[in-house]
Amino acid sequence: MKSKIILIIKILLASLFIYAGVYKIVDISLFKSQLYQSPLIPAFLVPYIGVLFPLLEILLSIFLIFYKRVEYTLLWLSFSIMLFFTFYLLMLYNLYDKPPCSCGGILNDMSYSTHIIFNIIFSLLSLISIAIYEKPKNYG
Repeated sequence: MKSKIILIIKILLASLFIYAGVYKIVDISLFKSQLYQSPLIPAFLVPYIGVLFPLLEILLSIFLIFYKRVEYTLLWLSFSIMLFFTFYLLMLYNLYDKPPCSCGGILNDMSYSTHIIFNIIFSLLSLISIAIYEKPKNYG
C-alpha cells in the first residue's frame, strides 16, 4: 500500500514539474521577463534562473518516474523545491503590494493565497512520501 501511495505522489509531483517546466521553456522570454519583475531576484541571476529552473523541473519529473534507485533522494529534492517555492511566494505575498508571478499556465491564474495553499499541499505530499518511504537495506 505504501508503495502505491508513493507512486501516486511521484506521478502528481512529476506532472506538476513537467507542466511547469515545459510551460516556462515554451515561452522562456515571458518567464524571464516575469523573473525580472521580482524584487527578490537580482537581475544578473535572471538569465541563469530562467534556464536552470525549468530544466531542473523537467529533469526532476523524468527522474521521479524512471530512476527508482535514487527515488528517496528525489523525493527530498521535490520537497525542498516545493518548500522553496512556497516560501518564495509567501515572501512576495507578504512584502509587496503587487507581487509578480512567474509560475506559468494555470498556476499563474491562481490567486496568491490559492497558489500558496496549492504549494503547501504538494509540499505535504512530498513529505508524506518521505515519511512512509521504506529504504532498501543496501541504500546509501
